[in-house]
Amino acid sequence: MTAAGESGAAAVTAPSVGVVGARGFVGRRVVAALSAGRHPVVACTRDTRGVAGPSPPSEVRWHPLGGPPLRVRKWISVCPLWCLPEWLPWLEACGAERLVAVSSTSRFTKSGSADADERATAERLAVAEAAVVRWAEGRSVAATILRPTLIYDGIHDRNVARIAGFVRRWGFFPLVGGARGVRQPVHVDDVASACVAALGSGATGTASYALSGGESLTYREMVSRIFQAAGLRPRFVSLPRWAIRPGIRIASRLGVGGVTIGMFDRMSEDLVFDHAGAARDLGFRPRPFSLPASLPPDDGGSDAGTASEPPSSPVTPADDTRE
Repeated sequence: MTAAGESGAAAVTAPSVGVVGARGFVGRRVVAALSAGRHPVVACTRDTRGVAGPSPPSEVRWHPLGGPPLRVRKWISVCPLWCLPEWLPWLEACGAERLVAVSSTSRFTKSGSADADERATAERLAVAEAAVVRWAEGRSVAATILRPTLIYDGIHDRNVARIAGFVRRWGFFPLVGGARGVRQPVHVDDVASACVAALGSGATGTASYALSGGESLTYREMVSRIFQAAGLRPRFVSLPRWAIRPGIRIASRLGVGGVTIGMFDRMSEDLVFDHAGAARDLGFRPRPFSLPASLPPDDGGSDAGTASEPPSSPVTPADDTRE
């Protein structure tokens, strides 16, 4: 592995693939998937201190995002999408010809949320997608936007793993109504595989695809399976809607952050997306909702809802979006 910060374009062996947001949850899996396919990887992050690549025989070079331009034509971006427009001029200077960018189905599911911050998230995603498309079309860059649903692996994510942490800590899970809204959780490795497939698809122009999981199940059933994987019997506490705001305040005092009223409202909404386009064009074949044999213990900061919001840091992937 080449040390971070070495000199620019001449040190990069074509055909390398650049990954923006390589240190994040999805980014690490994308780097691993590329390495497994023997693709030389330039892993880009704002802060390269203390980074380390995957185990040999992978060839991974770490490079500061926005540093000396690199001669790299193919790029995958897994940072929060609204951070990507800032780096588009740098990608252009690197000679980008193909870009795969991970967005989120939250662009649609949060647009009518009762929570102002969630509506703002949906708007930021829509604006960023439009900016990427304009940039790509204006420079003849082939761009593919991927919109995954709730991303998980059950261990490192801030979706399923946080629910598991909550139920282990408190022994129950709060629901509003019957929580019969349908979900399609998508495994992080399936998202990473779709990124790699989109990069090598040979398509021209711009395109977008939904990435939903291989199984549809209700929100209640999803959480029931998380209970079971955590070795616990499912136990739910039904809340009337009027109790949500006081409950959120209590949760905050108990150290359970990031809970919004919109999360509870969506428990009864079907958040279903057709991935037929990705199956046809990218060979996308997602697995059913599949949890590890043993889920991790409580981390002390679990959500009481679905997934958590992507942080604003440009080195963090857009995989942790609350439905």
